[in-house]
Amino acid sequence: MASLLLAIVVALGAVPAQAHDARPASVLIRELPNDRFAMRVRAPGSVALDNRPIPVAPGGCTPVNLGAEDIGDVLSQAVVSCPGGVQGKRFGIAYPIYNPSLSTLFRLEQLDAPPLSALLPPSETSWTIPERASVLEVVGDYFRLGVQHILGGLDHLLFVTGLLLVAGTFRRSLIALTGFTLAHSITLALSTLNLVRLPAPPVEAVIALSILFLAVEIVRGRKDSLTFRYPALVATLFGLLHGFGFAGVLREIGIPQTEIAAALLAFNVGVEAGQVAFVLLALALYALVRRAMSGLDLAGQRDPGPAIRQLCAYGMGMVAVFWLVQRMESFA
Repeated sequence: MASLLLAIVVALGAVPAQAHDARPASVLIRELPNDRFAMRVRAPGSVALDNRPIPVAPGGCTPVNLGAEDIGDVLSQAVVSCPGGVQGKRFGIAYPIYNPSLSTLFRLEQLDAPPLSALLPPSETSWTIPERASVLEVVGDYFRLGVQHILGGLDHLLFVTGLLLVAGTFRRSLIALTGFTLAHSITLALSTLNLVRLPAPPVEAVIALSILFLAVEIVRGRKDSLTFRYPALVATLFGLLHGFGFAGVLREIGIPQTEIAAALLAFNVGVEAGQVAFVLLALALYALVRRAMSGLDLAGQRDPGPAIRQLCAYGMGMVAVFWLVQRMESFA
């Protein structure tokens, strides 16, 4: 049993620090003068260089210039001439080797009209540009983006796991998660609307530090500490910081200027829906593991709960230290 627990902790420590790399591929179509349109295709760093997505222009559009360069993420670009505009035309991307099962965010920036956008599932890699955006489509797209972002945001999920372990009871967990939700919703909106901005590298590093803080508190197990006595307060304070992390993806891909409120609300609701699904799964898994270990005599204790919490805390701490060191390296 000891060797099994050690293997689990080592595996957790090997988790890569791409906590926010669950972003979709993105296609920016920017209108230029004289019916020309620039296509810029980005994909997360998890996509191999030889599998970089290639822009696919619609029928009736003529390539003007083709090129590729690396700017942080994998980036391909093209300029095409589309006489008569692009409404009703189908833009897309193609992966040279295989589809890595990423969603694709398309965005059209027009000279004399509001931008249009759509988030497509991994099975769809092309978008027919409509005349104008539908509010329901915007809500659906950004809800899915919120769910996808939280379920791919390993650091946020690890912090939520720590909150559950500190809170202990369902009622205290609910209060702590509510504080976390309200706090990150506030900073998500403020940051996305450019009312408050913080540089991304320090935010990412302190998010890792927040996980390490909870891990240390769980290992110490002092029930009279501020963290254990008022988990909602700790969740709220760190939630303000996590909101800036959530906002990073929205600033990067943009939101439709005509439907800012709808997009923000839908993204936030999607984040919460994904968070609730994760919490339910985590509680169910905890109950199953606790039941499976209930017959073991761990250090003279018949209740395996403390041992499970200690194991989770050490795993969280190892991952958090790894992320913290790696993210601090980006300061230079």
